Amino acid sequence: MESFSQQILIAPNLKTFYLCNCEKLKSLPDRMHCLTSLQSLDIYNCPGIGSFPEGGLPCSLNRLGIGNCAKLVAHRREWGLQRLPSLTHFIISGENEEDVLESFPEEGLLPSTLITLWIEDLPNLKSLNNRGLQLLCSLQNMGIGRCPQLQSLPEEGLPTSLVVLEILECPLLKPRCLREEGQDWHKIARIPLLHTDSELSFDRLTLGPTQSYSLFLHYAFQ
Repeated sequence: MESFSQQILIAPNLKTFYLCNCEKLKSLPDRMHCLTSLQSLDIYNCPGIGSFPEGGLPCSLNRLGIGNCAKLVAHRREWGLQRLPSLTHFIISGENEEDVLESFPEEGLLPSTLITLWIEDLPNLKSLNNRGLQLLCSLQNMGIGRCPQLQSLPEEGLPTSLVVLEILECPLLKPRCLREEGQDWHKIARIPLLHTDSELSFDRLTLGPTQSYSLFLHYAFQ
């Protein structure tokens, strides 16, 4: 499949749209902004898609996931997510060496309405953009996973609104986030719920790995 039939637009009640492993697909449906009930959109393993359609995405969208779409990510400055007043959850992932994302997110790329941000499987990511993160004044939940070249957290720290932070399988970042002694510990110590590879800290209470993940999920997604 290289393109969509216009019949997809005749779906006024469509709430969830999931695209995966469409390797020949070159574009999303035209006039996608007309899907006025759409709340969740996931685009994974679609390397031929280079942009969102003209007119942008529906204003009703509250969740967007993008994974293994190097061409789409390369044109991220054209996403226009600031025009989505309901967007609260955003996920970005890579998993392959074609992903050239070294810093994320650029200033103004993500809307201030975001509550949850997940950054995972980005093999070339080396830094988090402070100016892009500090504008996310509503951000409560943030996850960073499997980013082997991520070296440190922003010097200015993370948004003060954060309640939950998860950092998993980031070998260069992990030692900097060690309790009390890590170079970046002072940037995250105030966050109520912290989940790392080995432990979870909740309101100064430290739990082992067997207890931690279920509690993390409970508070991250309530």
